[in-house]
Amino acid sequence: MHNRLIRHAGTWLALLVLLGWPVSSVAQTTVEGTVIDAEAESPLPGVNVRVQDTQIGARTDSEGRFSVELPEGQRTLVFSFVGFATQEVTVPEGETEIQVAMESDVVGIDEVVVTGLASSVKRENLANAVTKIDEEDIAGTVEPSTLDGALQGKLAGVNITSQSGAPGGGINVQMRGISTLGAGSSQPLYIIDGVYVNNAQISTGRSSVDGAGGASQDNAANRLADLNPDEIESLEVLKGPSAAAIYGQRANAGVVIITTKSGEGGDTRVNFSQDLGAVSALNLLGVASWSEDKIDRIYGEGTPAAAREKERFNEARRNGNLTNYEEKLYGNTGLTRNTQLEISGGNQQTQFYVSGGLKDEEGIIKNTGFARKTVRANIDHSLSDRVRVSSRSNYIYTSSDRGFTGNQNSTGGSVGYTLAYTPTYAQLQQREDGSYPDNPYFAENPLRLVNEATNNQEVNRFLQSFSLNADLLQTESATLSLDLNGGLDYLNSNSTVYFPPFFQFQQAQSNPGDVIQGKEDNLNTNMQGLLVYNQTLESGAGTFNLTTQGGFSRFTQDENRQLVRGRGLAPGQTNPLNGQIQEIFSQQFVEIVDIGYVGQQEVNWDDKLIGTIGARFDRSTLNAKQQEFYFYPKGSLAVNLHNFDFWGFDPVGQMKLRTAYGETGGLPQFGDTFSALNSVNIGGGLGSTASQRGIDPDLDPERARELEFGADVSALGGRVALEATYYRKTVDDIILDRENPVSTGITTIATNAGTLRNTGVELGLSLSPIRRSNFSWFSKTLFWQNDSEITDLTIPAFTTGGFGAALGTYYTGEGFSPTTIVGTPATPDQEVPFTVYGNAQPDFQMSFSNSFTLFQDLEVSFLFHWSRGGDNINLSRFLSDIGGTTADWNEDHDNDGVPNGLDRTDQFGPGAAQFVEDASYVKLREASIYYTLPSSVLETAFNGVLRNARIGLSGSNLLLFSDYSSYDPEVSVFGTQPVAQSVEVTPYPSSRRLTFHLELEY
Repeated sequence: MHNRLIRHAGTWLALLVLLGWPVSSVAQTTVEGTVIDAEAESPLPGVNVRVQDTQIGARTDSEGRFSVELPEGQRTLVFSFVGFATQEVTVPEGETEIQVAMESDVVGIDEVVVTGLASSVKRENLANAVTKIDEEDIAGTVEPSTLDGALQGKLAGVNITSQSGAPGGGINVQMRGISTLGAGSSQPLYIIDGVYVNNAQISTGRSSVDGAGGASQDNAANRLADLNPDEIESLEVLKGPSAAAIYGQRANAGVVIITTKSGEGGDTRVNFSQDLGAVSALNLLGVASWSEDKIDRIYGEGTPAAAREKERFNEARRNGNLTNYEEKLYGNTGLTRNTQLEISGGNQQTQFYVSGGLKDEEGIIKNTGFARKTVRANIDHSLSDRVRVSSRSNYIYTSSDRGFTGNQNSTGGSVGYTLAYTPTYAQLQQREDGSYPDNPYFAENPLRLVNEATNNQEVNRFLQSFSLNADLLQTESATLSLDLNGGLDYLNSNSTVYFPPFFQFQQAQSNPGDVIQGKEDNLNTNMQGLLVYNQTLESGAGTFNLTTQGGFSRFTQDENRQLVRGRGLAPGQTNPLNGQIQEIFSQQFVEIVDIGYVGQQEVNWDDKLIGTIGARFDRSTLNAKQQEFYFYPKGSLAVNLHNFDFWGFDPVGQMKLRTAYGETGGLPQFGDTFSALNSVNIGGGLGSTASQRGIDPDLDPERARELEFGADVSALGGRVALEATYYRKTVDDIILDRENPVSTGITTIATNAGTLRNTGVELGLSLSPIRRSNFSWFSKTLFWQNDSEITDLTIPAFTTGGFGAALGTYYTGEGFSPTTIVGTPATPDQEVPFTVYGNAQPDFQMSFSNSFTLFQDLEVSFLFHWSRGGDNINLSRFLSDIGGTTADWNEDHDNDGVPNGLDRTDQFGPGAAQFVEDASYVKLREASIYYTLPSSVLETAFNGVLRNARIGLSGSNLLLFSDYSSYDPEVSVFGTQPVAQSVEVTPYPSSRRLTFHLELEY
């Protein structure tokens, strides 16, 4: 079934477009006009103009001009634009030309934000710190590699870090601190057009072929990389349980609601964009030079090994064959290409948006890269005045070649690991016959590894959502509507990890030639139905708007994952069946069913007091008690002081106080709440034995409780806005394994063993200091800080993550942050049995973004991101110190006559202090400059065919300021693990990106 689904995806999309193509028309009046900035008195390009209560709309051109068709009986236009207050304008009868002046509003108090499964409110009335990001901040100024990477530095309270610089992403997203210690998901729930999507990191088996050990070291990309950022209209981030409680048991780590673009009634629009760019290493470290004296220090003066190495060194020097292998392997320039075509339009009854995208990104390491092809069709149709339906269809193909970096174990299966041990005088260049010499200094020649090994993953994916909205009852003061929506996310992954038999390490094996072929089919489905009752009550005290909603939801996941391995392969063979040894290396079948019931009541008194209470009841087959429903309540209150009669301070246009409380669940990982049966051979027959890991019969899912307080202030006509939030999030019933006496046959028991508390502050300051006809400036500063502490632990404290105390690990104990880094020497007489060296969490983070518009047509913007504090366990330098290749190996910083490299290696064993480094940094995340061609130029040059044209140059990850001794302090060899998130082992270096942009609208 799944294969048929993929084969026919294109046919489905074509049918949807044809079925949804606009076919009806009504009497219309054309209204034209100009939109200007009220203060600067200059034209505003890009303003959305929509006919009220319809899907008919337009957008202003570079000179602020627009033209829209008004259906018969419709006279009201709604004007909206980022940074300005939304405005409704009624066009007088007989008028066909208007001018609209828009007022500044940097906080967006009229912006609509989702508050329930089927309801939304204006930001002015919002009681939670929900962040909304629009398309301009996602992909409007730079070409992001992935959607989650495009959000770095733009969300207060959200730590977004890249695991490595490999093309195709690999991003860790943590909202308001630590949400689990490993039993639950540490990543947010992503919902795209109502579909709960898969964001897993799919294991390819790479860590088994190269010996790294553990799927978390596969350096795989999370599947949000499949999404095309150019198709996203907006996303909303529910950072904590107080906002996300309505999503219940899957919302402990936060929720991200993504809305893709849709069409508008009116003229058909064609948008074309082409991005061409280049990527290069952000920060190469350099390599140490060699000398005979250094060789004596490393190999021992007078030893045969030293004599051999001196001979090799002198021969390479005489022949001019000293090679900087870091530059050779990481110093390449990769090309990037991104093409996007969008067609949208429709009429009052039917609107459509169809798009196609092609992306091709080369990495800085040869034969690495990421490619994506997408096709999307979004259809909205009104069956009648009371019934509306919509469809969102998306087919995606991606191919990732991530290469071999990170950890390995004696296989040479990591470029960086091998590079650490390879001196500049090693002769590893390709021979004339195309072969490569073996590497005498490590288990593999890194040049051969780059050019001959395979680490590829291909994904075919189909996302489909449907929704139906029906007005069941309409009176002057009340409406009752039915909202039904659902969808599916089908993902098919095929991966190949291959080491040819002629590899150096493989030649030493009894069966050289190793391949793992991976295949996964994953199908997520979800559906929900809600009744929404809106009522308006008039009284002497004012107007009360009541919104009541209730309904159900259902989610299923079916996963079939298999890794098949073959060893003993002939050259060129990658089919495991052709190997002398074949095995099903790993296989997993997963079936999950979640069911939930939800209810919510909202009360709005004249936009003065806005209160909400709600509850959700959820059950899941992932829980130990599968039939039990768990209760997740929520409540919030917003007080708009500026809307009360006593408010008389005109300079402050908004003064809102807000508070919210909510509870969410954290579902455990599949298998964590079940006792497994293991297959064994008993007397030549097939049998099973019970797992030695037991389950507490009273085991409950993890639960987060959050209390949030905040204030939102807007002043000086909307030119200054401040958002301030304090939260306290407690995660109870943390699932951990308790040790049990071995004599019982059960060595560990999964139980609710701890409580974790996160407290933090989030601040946002938005300014519009200057707004003139020839110059405007918008600025936004964010600050966020989080402290985590384990407040209760009912099992003995323990260490986890990393590679042991001698190299640095993490301490889990009451009164400490779970990301506390400890290591040798041991301190058995102290509260913590090892020396405390630091904490992986930053002390705080800030970002500073600015955008400038000059002479109406020139736009300049940039974003700086500062992360202060936080520590990494850097093991890359340890490896290069052993190999003598660290850039500062030859220097003597303490003037003791011993080079730095030897000083550091001599410290190994007595203490882990040398591996723990401050990971503070300042990055220039983004910078761009764009020029929009005036309408008069387009009219003259293209005879009115082009509506808009814009060219630009942008850069991302442009500058790094840090004392960290490796490529980038944003790194994690263990992927998205919640605790062991800051360990470095020879990663893929980060890269900077420069891109030229061309955007055309027909």
